[in-house]
Amino acid sequence: MANDTLPNWLIHHATTQPKRVALRYKKLGIWHEQSWQNLRGEVGQLVDILDGIGFRRDDTLVLLTHPRREALLLSLAAQWLGGVAAPLDPSLEANDVALLLRHLNPAFVFAEGQEQVDQTLASSRPDVRIIYAEARGLSAYPQATLQHYQRLLQDTPNASRAPLSEAAQIAFSLYRVNGERNVQVESFRHDELLKEGSHLVFAERLGRHEEALAARVFATSGHLRYLLSPWLVAGFTLNFPENIATRDADRRELGPTLVAGTRETYQRLESLVKARLPVPDSLAGRLVTYALRPDGSFLQRFLGHWLVKRPLRDVIGFSRIRVPLLIGPALPVESLNFFKSLGIHVRTWDKVANWHTLSTTTSRQVAPVRDAHSGKISKAS
Repeated sequence: MANDTLPNWLIHHATTQPKRVALRYKKLGIWHEQSWQNLRGEVGQLVDILDGIGFRRDDTLVLLTHPRREALLLSLAAQWLGGVAAPLDPSLEANDVALLLRHLNPAFVFAEGQEQVDQTLASSRPDVRIIYAEARGLSAYPQATLQHYQRLLQDTPNASRAPLSEAAQIAFSLYRVNGERNVQVESFRHDELLKEGSHLVFAERLGRHEEALAARVFATSGHLRYLLSPWLVAGFTLNFPENIATRDADRRELGPTLVAGTRETYQRLESLVKARLPVPDSLAGRLVTYALRPDGSFLQRFLGHWLVKRPLRDVIGFSRIRVPLLIGPALPVESLNFFKSLGIHVRTWDKVANWHTLSTTTSRQVAPVRDAHSGKISKAS
């Protein structure tokens, strides 16, 4: 591909498989589908929307939201204009979110709902431009700089322009607060993400028929490398749960073939399965132990699969799982062996993080990501 960037891969799939499902998302209990062609059209609208509110090349769009498709599309739109997307995890402690916002002092923010809007207004510059997803509770807010995502789309015609992003540009910057209350940043170029995504696609033989669940925000390097990037490289379907509370039920309903989870994700799923197991010393418990023995006969393994393993895999939505990926710290051996007994072979995909500690004196005095990656980051400790 001539211009190896995330927006260009979106264009590629919109051209080569326009009608295939790119995204699936749940709203009010109903699943909705969006094709690659339709996705490109909406991102094109968002490009014009961001351009209209003053977003320019090398600017940063902060995303303070739980997993939702709007954040992903706005990220691509910001990158389309040559900018940077900076996802922040809203489940962080409120003090950490406030510290990150004060440090970044963002000019452009996507906020999920009223709580995230309030956090942004309390800890950002007075003229911050906020696009929000959920309108509940925000109708009486007087700020003219607040705009509703869906309403903006309704007022913006479809448009198309060539992406301004370049392969060597920063696509995403992640921020966190360390134990010493210092702000740290880790950044990822377009070509870097696509190279690692291509590696995963090749190694795990991922194709366009995969179904993946985006149950976490893209505020971790692993999810950028091993979920978002492979989605754009392979062109499979990415599914978004209705909200963080429904992710397990939505996973059971979908039965994804690809899951990228952290140690906490897999340990929580392990607990869900074990909660369904009978008491070990009971007749049913001894039957489960017998069925899960790895060295059993063919009949034992056959019955164990259909009577025990498959129902237990259904509990966590792993009925069709083909590529269970572990991102970040390793699972205990006992947990790995437990999943293996269910026929789920968890594979670890992760790289050493490259966090840079930023000077606290930069907090409200420099443009956050743009200046940090144009040379000033060398001043970090």
